[in-house]
Parts: sequence; structure tokens; C-alpha cells
Amino acid sequence: MLEAFALNFQDRLILESAAEANPESVVSRPVEEVFLGYPHGPKTSQFVPEGRKARQREFVVRGNSFTATVHGSSESWTVSTKSTHIGSGYGGAISSSDDAVYDRQGDWLLKFEGTGLSINAKGANRYSVVATGEGIKVTLFEHYYRDHLGYSLWSKPQKLWNKPVMGWCSWMAHLQKVTAEDMLQASSFFAKNLKDYGYDIVQMDDGFQRSPQLQASGYTTTEKVSDLWTKPNEKFPAGLQSLAAGIRKEGMTPGIWVGLYLPISPFVPDYITGPDGKPYRGPWVNYAVNGLDQNALQAGYLDTFKELKRQGWGYIKVDTLRHVLYDNYRLNPQYWVARNQSMEEAYRRILSEIKKVWGPSVYLLACWGTIPELAGIPDGCRIGEDVGPDLDSMQRTAKYVAQFHSLNNVLWHNDPDYMCFRVGVKPAQSWASLLALTGCQLMVSDPIETFDEPRLDILRRVGPTVFVRPKNISQLPPDPELALFHGKRQGEEWTVAGRFAFKEGVAGRQIAMEELGLDKVGKYLAFDFWNSRFLGVQSGGVAFQPLERGECQVVSLRPLQNHPQVLGTDRHILQGAHELSDLRWQGNTLSGKMSVEKRRQWSLFIHVPKGFEPVLEPGMSLDGPVLKMTLPESNGTRPWKVVFKKA
Repeated sequence: MLEAFALNFQDRLILESAAEANPESVVSRPVEEVFLGYPHGPKTSQFVPEGRKARQREFVVRGNSFTATVHGSSESWTVSTKSTHIGSGYGGAISSSDDAVYDRQGDWLLKFEGTGLSINAKGANRYSVVATGEGIKVTLFEHYYRDHLGYSLWSKPQKLWNKPVMGWCSWMAHLQKVTAEDMLQASSFFAKNLKDYGYDIVQMDDGFQRSPQLQASGYTTTEKVSDLWTKPNEKFPAGLQSLAAGIRKEGMTPGIWVGLYLPISPFVPDYITGPDGKPYRGPWVNYAVNGLDQNALQAGYLDTFKELKRQGWGYIKVDTLRHVLYDNYRLNPQYWVARNQSMEEAYRRILSEIKKVWGPSVYLLACWGTIPELAGIPDGCRIGEDVGPDLDSMQRTAKYVAQFHSLNNVLWHNDPDYMCFRVGVKPAQSWASLLALTGCQLMVSDPIETFDEPRLDILRRVGPTVFVRPKNISQLPPDPELALFHGKRQGEEWTVAGRFAFKEGVAGRQIAMEELGLDKVGKYLAFDFWNSRFLGVQSGGVAFQPLERGECQVVSLRPLQNHPQVLGTDRHILQGAHELSDLRWQGNTLSGKMSVEKRRQWSLFIHVPKGFEPVLEPGMSLDGPVLKMTLPESNGTRPWKVVFKKA
């Protein structure tokens, strides 16, 4: 029987429509293992809860037109199920390619299909949907991330870390040779040059501890495990507490790395054992303990983290996590069967207890791999491999960003690993552009003396990062060509399109507005961000330039107005999400506020259409239809205005 329908999920009304639809059909399939895609180790997560089903409810609408209202939570946004490009949204911006609404609190996805389809905001957390044509279809994906994407243990959406995570990491800068002097030098340099732009973390990686990891035979000690981490080697004669205090003195956050590989210590009461009854030693991880054994967990891991917290460290990177699970727990199934225990529960408890030690104010980064069994526990997750100062490393970073962008700021905050700016200025520009457009964690790992002014300028122009939501909600193939940012702030909507050449050089091409998620019949002002150059009024599409491998072009696009309007700035790559506010055109005056930071002067660019003439003041210059306004160097938000008269 055909009837109008209202759609409920988890005892909440999520869709209402006056249209008639066929009775729902239900498609159900077994939940599949998550494809990890790492070059070494297991290719899938190797775990699915028994009997778990991925369920979707489908409705076919009667007739050739359909209107509906979608009711989401405060954590709902529009997404595209068909986009082949990396997409990010800010401020509730809606792209023309969006065909679905995702709600993180309920973990449901509503997808709409029709020849003509549009989704628009309809007040707070509500969306109006209009579809026309033959075969209009509505599909509800229940528990989308948990069942359809396979992150089954993400049982309750946690509060996300929504502040920028940016700074310097010692690993590729100094490897295991890092010293206390290196750390203090980096802290002083970043505090002076980059802290105002969001880079406030100085993180020490492998090289301070006395616990070796890779040995021909298992490592045995007579000391407490915590002493091997909290009482450092001879390169740190003043100790870790003194170093953390020195970093904090500069106004920076001291970060530290800890691996979960264990030696054999008489202070650890029990270890995971193999079939021979002896502690099992796996590659990379050495030995491990049962996360459900509180005494072993305390001596093996928690005592270390409690002491580091007492010493004043404020950012923690927990490594070897994937090896505990895949190179120890999974290789000893008989251990868990004999105890009638869940290795997944034991594994999650390790990081849960570590997180409790640090509390909600300290950022906890899980390293490395998008391990589904950890979903919902860490603040951040390193999604890719180690990288170095070469183009292949940057290409690997792009691969993992494309593959796992759908997880960013849904399950956790994505960390594609640090950048290496020694790769060259143009590739550094590309590397930073990709991470800023996708809202990832943004760290660098180079010796301080390599940060010249061009590289500092790049870092300043992408900082601070902005909390965005993923627009594409499934894995994308490697070597992405486009990363699209759709912004909305105080009534203004705009798009920033980054085009990249990660694998090889690419020819110039005309990219249609539809491919960029824009109105195909609209007119847009195009502004080349890195070159601060007006590209003209564009319609139908945008001509992007040819690129050599490692290069990028970043273009912002704003709908053309019939009066003077902001074209862009040279301050921030997201072109208004950070630096612009209170934009208004009133009484022949264009005004607003712009956030400017120290170390250089920043400029605002305004499009002046025919029929208007600006009243030039100091700091302003006019070149054709573009007015450039350079603001005095300061540190804060500055009001600005330009008065126009009719030409």
C-alpha cells in the first residue's frame, strides 16, 4: 500500500514528508572486516562482532517530485556519497554535490536519489530536501560508521578534540640522537616565530628512553618499566621534569612519545604467554600484558604515564599500539580462549586506562594505524606511515589522507604524520595545503636551522588549522587531484579548491563548477591564494594551470555580487574561516574585521566592479578591479572599512 511516511530511528523523528512511498524494503548484510590498506602487517582488522549486520532501509517515492524535512542533531551535516574528491565542510556549508545527511550522534546516514536534487539548511539542525524526476529513492543507513564502515566498537560518540593540534616533532629532525638542547632550541624558535599561528606543541619522540625495542633477543631488566621511560639516558642530564618545565617556560606545550613495547621485568606480575607457557615475544612489541589484568597493566604501562604527567608533559603520543594487537594478542588466540576473555576488550582497556591517567585536557595521539578496535578512545590517530623529506613520502601522506579523510573529526582527529619541509619550498607548500584544506593535525619535523623565511611563511599561512567535517564519507583512491573546502560564516559561503600533482606532473585543465561542488550556472570570483592573484570572473568552470610533480594550485571561489566584495586574503589558506568576520556592505561602505598576527604585514583583496570607485587611504592600492589593503603588523583582530563612491 502506498502511503506518506515519517521516518524514525532510535526513537527520534529524523525525516518527515507528505510524499507517498512504497513500504520500506530492508537490505541486510554481514558486517565486513575493515580494510586497513597498510603496506605491511595485516590488510584487514581481523575482527567483526559475531552476528553483526549492516542494515539499510529503502523507500521508493511515488511520483516525480519529493519534498522532505530532515531533523538532525547538533552534530549533523550534509555529505556526498558520490564525490571522487576529498571534501571538507565548515560552518554548515552545503555543496551542490551533497546528496545525503549524516548525523554523528545517532550514527545514521540518509541518502537521496533523484534526477534533480537539492539540500538546503532549514534552521538549526534541519534540512530541506527537494528531489524531482524518475526513481526518487530514500535510503537510511543505520549505524553507518559502526556497521557499514565496520568500526563496530565505536559504541558511543565521544567529545571530539576541536582545537588546533600543531607544532614540531623531533623524530625526522634528529631521529634517536635528539638531545635536551634540541628540544629547548625548537621550543624557543617556535615560540618566537610560529606560536601565534597555532604551533604550540614541541614533541619529543624516540631517543630519550633507556628501554630498547629492536634486539635479537628479548630484553630483560631488573628495573621498573616506568624507570626506563621516566629516568632518561645520558643526553638528558637534568631529567625530563626539568625539560618539560623549560618548554613550558617558553609558553609551549611539552609533548612526549611512549612505545608500548615491554621488557621482561620482575616488577611486572604477568605477561601474555604463548603455547609454551612462556612470555610471548612479537615483532616490534617485544612483550605485552593483558589489559584486563590491573596489576600487570599498572606496572607495564600506567605507572609510566602517571609519572610523565606528574613531570609536566601535556601531549602524549602512544606508539606500538597496532603491534600489541596484531603482533601479540592476535597471535595467541589460545591464551584468550583459556581465560574466556575478549582480546578486543583487553586491548581497548589499555588505551582507555592510559587516557584516564591524562584526563580530558591532554591530547592523546594513538600511533599508528586506523585500528577499528580503538575507535572512540583516543583524541587523535596517526593514519599513515613514517615519512621523510622526499616526494614519495608526501605522496604516501596524500594516499592516507584520501583513504581515511572520512574518519577525521568523526571517530578521532586525523594525524597523517609530520611534514618534512626540507623536501623543497614548492612541495612544502603542497604538503601544508593538503593538510590545512582537510583539517588534519599539522606537525613538522625538520632541524630548526632549515626553517628559512619562505618555509616560515608557508607555515604561517596555513595556521591555525580549522575544525572541519568530512564531506566524503568513504575511502577514496590514492593520489588525489582535488581537495575541496566549503566554508560558511556569518551568511557568506565560499569554496577553496586545491589541485595537486602528487604522483607525476599534470596538464592544465578546465574543471567544471559542478565538479567543484558549485552551481553550474553561477558566476564566481576566482583568487589564486599562494600567488595573491585575481583570476577573473569565472562561470561554467575554472581553468587550472599545469603542475610539476610536488606542486599545487589553491583557488578560492566566491559567488559574484553586484557591489564591492572581499576577494580573498594572503593570510590564511581557508580564505575567511579563520581571519575574516563581520563582513558587511552598507551605505556604500564595505567593512569587516581581519585577524592578523605578528612577523609580517597581511593584506586583504577586494573586488571592485564597474560603477564603483574606492576612496583610497594609506595602505590601499588599486590595480584594475582589485583593491589591495595592507594592514599594519599587529597581533589580534583589526577592524577595517573601505568607502566607495559611484564612478
